[in-house]
Amino acid sequence: MSKRGDRVNIAVSKEVAETLADVAEQLGMTQFALANQILGMGLELVKQGYSASQIREMAQFYRVVTELEMVPVPGRVLDRMIVEIYRANPEVVERAWCEGGRMMAGYIKAVFGGLEGAVGLASYIAKAVPARRFDVKAEGDEFHMDVIGVGYSLESVEATAAAVKCLLKELGYEIREMATAPGILRVHAVRQKR
Repeated sequence: MSKRGDRVNIAVSKEVAETLADVAEQLGMTQFALANQILGMGLELVKQGYSASQIREMAQFYRVVTELEMVPVPGRVLDRMIVEIYRANPEVVERAWCEGGRMMAGYIKAVFGGLEGAVGLASYIAKAVPARRFDVKAEGDEFHMDVIGVGYSLESVEATAAAVKCLLKELGYEIREMATAPGILRVHAVRQKR
C-alpha cells in the first residue's frame, strides 16, 4: 500500500476494479467514494461478527422481506390474532396462510429457481421468527423441516402448516409426513416425478 495524503491505495482483482468503475459511473459517484462507502459498511459488519457470506445472505433476506412486503409483528401479537380468527373461522385462516405459501413459492421460483437455492436463507428467517429450532433441508428430491417454537398455540402452528403445505405443493413436492403440536412443526416431503 502506498499513502498519498489521506488516501491509501489497495489492490483488488481486475474484475472487481472493472465492476467498481461501472457501478460508480452508473451511480454518479467516484470510485473512491463508492469503494470507501462499501468497504466502510462491510468492515463495520465484519467487526460485529458477520462473515462476508452472511452479509450477502442478509442483503438477500432484506430483499425478500421488502419485495414480499412483509410486516414485522411481535410473535405473541400475531399468535393472538391467529387464535382469535381461527376460533371464529378456521377455514379463513387456512386459506389466507395457504395463499401466503403459494405467493412465497412463486417468489422462490422466480428468484432462486427452486427450493434448494432458497434454503440458504433459513438461518436468517429463523432469527426473524420466534423459533428455538429452525432446521430446513432440501437436498435432491427430499425436503425436511423441523421447527420448534413456531408459535405459542396449536392454531398458529396449523396456520403455518397450511402455508408450508401450499408452498411445497406449488413447488412440486408431496407431503409424506407432517406433525403438528403446540410450538412444533415437522415436515417431510418428496419432489413429485414429472
